[in-house]
Amino acid sequence: MQNLIIKLRKTAKLSQANMAEKLGMSRPTFIEVEKGTRDITLTELKKLARIFDIPIDVFLDEKLGIEEKVKCQNFSEKSFKKFHDLILQCIRCGADEDGKITKTKLAKLVYLCDFAHYYKYLKPISGFEYRRLKEGPVSIEFFDIIDTDQTICVEPKNKAMLISLVEKPNSSILDSNEKAIVKAVCEKWKNANTEKIVDFTHKQIPWKVCRKNEVIPYQLINNEAPENVY
Repeated sequence: MQNLIIKLRKTAKLSQANMAEKLGMSRPTFIEVEKGTRDITLTELKKLARIFDIPIDVFLDEKLGIEEKVKCQNFSEKSFKKFHDLILQCIRCGADEDGKITKTKLAKLVYLCDFAHYYKYLKPISGFEYRRLKEGPVSIEFFDIIDTDQTICVEPKNKAMLISLVEKPNSSILDSNEKAIVKAVCEKWKNANTEKIVDFTHKQIPWKVCRKNEVIPYQLINNEAPENVY
C-alpha cells in the first residue's frame, strides 16, 4: 500500500506536506504511512480514493500491481473541483426562493447536468461515476461532499434534507458551456417537486437498462431523444 501511495503522490507532484494536509494528518504521521510503520485507516483510505479518483476497491485489490492501480486513476484534482462546483452551482440555480433545495432533487440536477453535457459535447462536466440507486442515478462522492463541506448547510425538514449555500460558489471553475448546461437544466426543473424529477430520471434509458447499484455509462444518454435528456 505504501509504495502505491508514494507513486500516486509523486505522479501528482504533491509533497508529503501537501498529502498530509489533504488527509488531515501531520507530515510526520504521513511519513510513517509511506514508510509502512503506520497503518492507514479506512476513513483515510476513502480520502485517498477521493483525492486520486480511484475506486476504493482498487486500493484493496491485492491482485493488481502498482502500475495497474495507477492506471485506474481516471480523474485529476481538477475533476473533483469541477464536481464540487457543479453541486454548488446546482444549489445556487436550482433552489427555491428561500435558497433551499432537497438533497434528492439536488442529486438529480447534478446527474442531469453531467449527462446533458456529455450528450451535447461527448464529455461530462466532472466525469464522476453515477450509480443506479433507489432514488435515481447519483454519484457516491455527492454524499461525501454534502456531509462534510463547510460551504453547504444541511437541515432536516420532515422526511427531507434541505440544502443551502453558506457562501457563493467560485464562478471561474466551470467554463461557459458547462454553466449554460447547468442554467438550462436548473431552469427547467426549478419549480418541479422532488418526486417529479425522480420519476423523470427513472424513465430515462440509463436508469432503466442498468442493474441495482451498477455504474451507469455516460454513453447510454446518447440513446435518448433530445427532449428526454433533461
